[in-house]
This record gives sequence, structure tokens and C-alpha cells, in this order.
Amino acid sequence: MFFLKNKNFSIGLLAALLLAVSFVACVKTEFDQPPVGGDGQDIATNTTIQALKGFHVTPKGFDLITGDLVISGTVIMDDRSGNYYKTIVIQDSTGGIEVKFSNGYLYNRYPVGRKIYIRCKNLMLTDYNNLIQLIGGVVVENGQSSDIGITENQERTQIVRGFLGAPPIPKVVSISQMSQSLVSTLITVEGVQFTKLDTAQTWADAPSQTSLNRTIQNCGNVSLLVRTSGFADFAIQKTPSGKGSITGVLGIYNNDYQLYIRDLNDVSMDGPRCGQGGGPETLVNLSSIRALFSGTTTFVPSGQKIRGFVISDRTGNNLNNKNLYLQDGTAGIVVRFDATHSFNLGDEIEISVSDVELSEYNKLLQVNNVPINNAVLKSTGNTLTPRVATIAEVITNFNAWESTLVKISNVSITGGATLSGNRTLNDGTGTIAMFTSSTAIFSSLATPTVPVTLTAIVSDFNAKQLLMRNANDIQ
Repeated sequence: MFFLKNKNFSIGLLAALLLAVSFVACVKTEFDQPPVGGDGQDIATNTTIQALKGFHVTPKGFDLITGDLVISGTVIMDDRSGNYYKTIVIQDSTGGIEVKFSNGYLYNRYPVGRKIYIRCKNLMLTDYNNLIQLIGGVVVENGQSSDIGITENQERTQIVRGFLGAPPIPKVVSISQMSQSLVSTLITVEGVQFTKLDTAQTWADAPSQTSLNRTIQNCGNVSLLVRTSGFADFAIQKTPSGKGSITGVLGIYNNDYQLYIRDLNDVSMDGPRCGQGGGPETLVNLSSIRALFSGTTTFVPSGQKIRGFVISDRTGNNLNNKNLYLQDGTAGIVVRFDATHSFNLGDEIEISVSDVELSEYNKLLQVNNVPINNAVLKSTGNTLTPRVATIAEVITNFNAWESTLVKISNVSITGGATLSGNRTLNDGTGTIAMFTSSTAIFSSLATPTVPVTLTAIVSDFNAKQLLMRNANDIQ
């Protein structure tokens, strides 16, 4: 085991750490070119940043590194702009970590793009509200422990500067894909804009040098905090009014993810805001929208809209009042709005889906968090003829037919006295589940005792199932 965990240190160790603090107090705090290990060296490493972070086992405490561990990483954030203070962030192929120092002006020797090596023995791991950091040590005063950054003496012996090059290419992620594995790494978030309240506002409070959070969101209203220090040299500048991309280092504070930019070159938000167009939107069919999904949350490209017929019945109350099933001549899909909708069975609607999230909910594909104002009613009272099929055909073509309307003859319904809950359908070619919510106005109807003709929507809830729309779906 490489670490001595817990805040209870021996008197000898504490004395050594206090000595280190005393040493720091006697040296200068600013310098341009300190005598750090040679410029442009490569040395051997024996662990990764991800593995090193895994040894932090004392939440809100300190873990002393006792093994001869050596990591390397490329600087992706320095303190040049003032948005970070006495701190850099380094990243390798496995992850990133904050490295805290006792001295500032780190960009002079560890600028963005510089590869560095750190001999970690006798350094410490801690976390600041869930953000793991590599530090120089800890001091205890009046029974309270606080961290200190890597001292100049520790720099001399434990940090080696590698070659200066380009920083890693930021990983492009959607705003809803923030995760612990991305913390302290360089990312780019596309298709976002500052909220109305945070548009054309200063990045931080420069006069009082107070840090502020601003909020960005995509067109589906999924949001992320952008935090800026009041000491940043761009703090007094105004946030952009348009939509585009932003690059930065992802942080975390308790359970909130926060993005830190390095300077204003990380921001490119000159495009039209959500709902403002920016050119004509292209009408695309639903099969094309479904084909965009690759298994993880993605976003529909800009400039696209869809049109189809509502095949679900909100008055039947068998689905969430923010959801509807939409079908055109090629496919079907669930549309989940950001508010309760008023579209009825048979309505033809057109929906702007530019930059809207495409994701699965319990394996059911949906365009998610669509602003309700993105939908426009085109016509009403339309009748869409369901596909006549057997249960066996539904199962065989399930992925292609998901969220479309089918009609099955000679169906036996078993599993309960009423339609409420899960029931089993059997037409002699196969079986499939049918679910009826207890809130549906037809849920208390008696289960038919003879075979029927059933019209239903092909759906999914971690398993294949059909959904009735209203009582008229059983004939």
C-alpha cells in the first residue's frame, strides 16, 4: 500500500511538514525562471494519472504518497489569465488532475502544452469538494488541517519539465455527458449558448474580484455552469450573445460540474441562438433522425426540422403529458417536450429539432427536452392507417417499427382481470407484452375473454411492448 491515509499524522511527520512550511515562508513567492529540473527532458514513468487519483481514499482528507510513483502529463491549464491561481492542470491519456503550488506565475515554467513529470513520493492527494488535487503537504493549526501547495524545494527535486508542444486536442462532448472521468480534462461543448439571464454579462465581478457562475445550455435546455475567477484578466468582458462552442477544463464542486475557460480564445459563440434560425431549416424524415443515434446521447445537427402525424392520444392518459409519438411515411419517434403539450391524435405538426438531444429512455429512442415553442400545428383530424402485422412480424422488425402504429388480428389478452398493468398478447405467431398505465382512463376496463383485433403503438421499456391509445383500440 502506497499511502498513509487519515488526518492523524505522527508528530515527526507533522514536524517535517511544518518545517517545509517554514522554508516556504523564507523564500520569494514570485520568480520568472526557477531552477526546476532541466528543460526538455524525458524520464521514465510507472503509473498513470487515473491510477494515482484512485489512491485518494480519504474523502475530504489527505493521503500521503509513500511509494516511488512517477506520473507525466501535459499542461492543459495554467495561471496566465488569472482564472486559476497557483494551480495547473495536467492530463495524460487516462485523465487529468489539478496540481497546486505554493508559488504563482506558473505559466513561466509550466505553460499550456508543456509536458511535465512528477515524482510523487512524499506529496499528497486531497480533494476540494470532490475535486481531487495533488498538493505539497498539510499543516495543522488549532486542530484544523489545511493543505499547502508544492514548495519551491519540492519543485527542484520532484518536478521535471518535458518538452513544450501542443496541448491535447479537447474531447468533444455533449452537455449532458459530463462525468467524473472527464473532470480535470480539456473538453469542447458544442451547440450551446448562455442563458438569457447570463447573456451579455461580465464573466465575473472584476471590481470586487469575486468569482461568479454563469450558465450555458443547449437548445434542449440542458445546462452547465461556467465558473470564472474575479481575478481573471477577462472577468470584466461580456459573455457572448450567440450560440456556438466553448472549450475549457471541467471541474466539479460537490455534485455540480463546472467549466473553466483558459481565456476568451476558448469561446466561439457567434451563431444564431436557439430558435432564431440562421438560415432555412431542412425538412428531414424520421428515419434519418433515428439513423443519427449511435448508442449514446447525441444532438441533431443545426438547421433541421421534422414533420409527422401524432399517433398517440393524450386524452387517453396512457403516457406522460410531455410526450407524444410522431410518425411519418418512413418511421416513428417519441418527442419529449420541455412542458405539457396540447397536440391531439391525428394532428400534423412540424418541429424544429436543431441541436436537440437525441437519446434513449429505457431503450426507447426520443428527441428529448424539445422546447414546446419549437412545434407548430399544420393540420388536424388526420387519420393514419396502421400497419397490419402479426406479433411475429412486430418482433422481427421491432427496431424499424418502434414508435409506429400496428394492427394485429385474432389477439388473446391474458394476465389480469382488467387492462391495467402488464398483459400478455398472443396471436398464434408469438407473444409480446402490452402495458397500460393505471392513470389511463381505460385501465379499469375488463380484459376481453375472446380474441380481438388490436391497434397499438410499438414501444419499449427495457423490453418490447405495445401501448394502447384509447378504448377504441380494441375491436
